Amino acid sequence: MAFCLLVSLCLAPLLTIPTDGSPVRFGVRVAAGALDQGLSLAGEGVLQWRRLPIGDAAVQPERYVWIEVAIVAPRGVARVMRGGAGPCVGGRGPAYVRTQEDRPAPGGRVCVERWRWLDGTVDERKRTTFTERMEVGGEVYEVGEALTIETRSLAQRASYWCRDGRQQAVACGLLPVRGRARGANAALRRHLRLVTHRLVEMPGRRGAGDFLRSDGEVTNLEFDTALALLRCAVANSDARAWSLALRAVGHLRDRDIDVRTGLPFVHGKSHRAAPPEIGHVWLQGMLWVALLTADDQALMLVRSIGRALAVSSPRGVGRNERLREYAWPLLELEHLYAVAPQPRVAEAADRLAVAIEARFDPVARTFRFGEGELGDGVYFERGWLTAGLLLPALEAHLRRADRGSLAAKYRIAQRAITEVVGSGARGLPTHWRIRDGRKEALHYERGTARAGWLLEGLELRNQARLLQRSSSRRAFAETPPLDHPDLPTEFTLLARCRWVWR
Repeated sequence: MAFCLLVSLCLAPLLTIPTDGSPVRFGVRVAAGALDQGLSLAGEGVLQWRRLPIGDAAVQPERYVWIEVAIVAPRGVARVMRGGAGPCVGGRGPAYVRTQEDRPAPGGRVCVERWRWLDGTVDERKRTTFTERMEVGGEVYEVGEALTIETRSLAQRASYWCRDGRQQAVACGLLPVRGRARGANAALRRHLRLVTHRLVEMPGRRGAGDFLRSDGEVTNLEFDTALALLRCAVANSDARAWSLALRAVGHLRDRDIDVRTGLPFVHGKSHRAAPPEIGHVWLQGMLWVALLTADDQALMLVRSIGRALAVSSPRGVGRNERLREYAWPLLELEHLYAVAPQPRVAEAADRLAVAIEARFDPVARTFRFGEGELGDGVYFERGWLTAGLLLPALEAHLRRADRGSLAAKYRIAQRAITEVVGSGARGLPTHWRIRDGRKEALHYERGTARAGWLLEGLELRNQARLLQRSSSRRAFAETPPLDHPDLPTEFTLLARCRWVWR
């Protein structure tokens, strides 16, 4: 019986990929043991594969690895099987040959990558990085910016993910396991697909992939618009959202990185107007896009930003001490470590977790930061931020680190938020005051992204209970409104939430 089961597993396809006759190339997570005997393609066509430059077996034993799969096959279904050729090295394989050329260019340097496919087609990416201020095509590029021009086909090679990749997306953690979807999230998913078709990018090559807020500020993809778009793309099989996600990552890579600190710029009146700070650093969208599209350069940049984040510390003191300068870095560092374990990343996350734990107030049953202190012991609790950001960051940390005392405080804070959220039917409380452990001046909201983000930090059973309420279904049925003045930000806050796609 055991032998028959083993044979059956060996004969079962590792991946099944519908093809239209054009070459495909994408990243996918597989069990490490599946690669021991190489890979092959069942039927007509050719395949090559390689491990992506992410992860380190010397740091953490690998159960799963990310690989690039490249296939040239006739229209139909391509089946990737265990057993066959080993990994492609040096960018030369039976499916494509990759070359890279780096050379000086006016005002900077240019890197040209080409993929020459077996069927004669060629993909190309030309990226010019500016070392001096330059005007190109009527637009001015600052020092440290880049201009990337690539063939349309390059992005289309990985479109498997927005056509047929939902099952794989669940398996690798990009999307949660789908529930019955009888509550508010079912209607919300349908609405968010409409929203993606209302998002308007900024004009020109410099603006592509980013959006404006109602106050005239450039969003700089606040709250990780790339992640929100990517989840929407894969869950809804939405080609529009997929293209926007890729352009958002390209924008972050080319426009928003400060060469001095290695961190992204904060949203401001222009792309690079406000200084970088660690409370506005999000890596997940870029990391996932880099993995799914097998983009080595983007993976290198993610790791570089992660290293810069790991050596940075929260700066605020007193009333300027902000929750997001602790929670955002912790959340992003933990997600980065899960894919690419590095000791310095773990050490930085541990320091942040210790600092957060020190801010726990057992009477208020929350983690207190200076920005919320109103005087006379009264604390202004932004529940939407605590539940939407801080609790998920602590959850991600506790999956890796065994910290009993922190875990207990996390559960107390989670229960305290849940008690408030489930206390009435007027909407969801987004913020309130805490005086001597008592909550007062609760502010309720309906149909706002902040109210939706609030649910992200609750236990699954409590999420499900709240979302079955008729008031919740009404509140989120058309959130955000299609005419909302800050549609990109509202969309991002909701579409990045795992509960929405459950």
